[in-house]
Amino acid sequence: MADQNPTGSGAAVALALPADHVRFLRSTFEKARAGVKDELEEFPDLLDPERLQREEAVYTRLLAALDELVIVPDQDVLGVLGDLATIIDQGNEHRRVVAEHEALHGLLAQLRGER
Repeated sequence: MADQNPTGSGAAVALALPADHVRFLRSTFEKARAGVKDELEEFPDLLDPERLQREEAVYTRLLAALDELVIVPDQDVLGVLGDLATIIDQGNEHRRVVAEHEALHGLLAQLRGER
C-alpha cells in the first residue's frame, strides 16, 4: 500500500464533530469499506486492486479518526472523501433538491415581502 503509516504523515487535524455526524459518518464509512472488501473478494482480478486496497485503508483510517477525533489527511483521504461526497450527492439528487428549495423559499420570501 502507498501509506504504511495508518495515521499518515504531516499536520494532524483535530476533528470537532457532533455526535449525530459521527454516527452518520461511521455508518457510511463502514458500509463503504464493506463494499470495497466485497469487490476485492469477489473480483480479485480487477484492473486496479491496489487502488481498492488503498481505499479500504482510508476507510479504516477514517473510522479510527472518528474514535480519536484526529487525523492526518493526505491525498488518499481527500480523494476518497471527495469521491464519496459526490456519489452521495448524486444518489440523493442534491442539485435538484437545492434548486427546488431555493425556488420554493424564494417565492415564499417574495410573498412575505422579504428580500
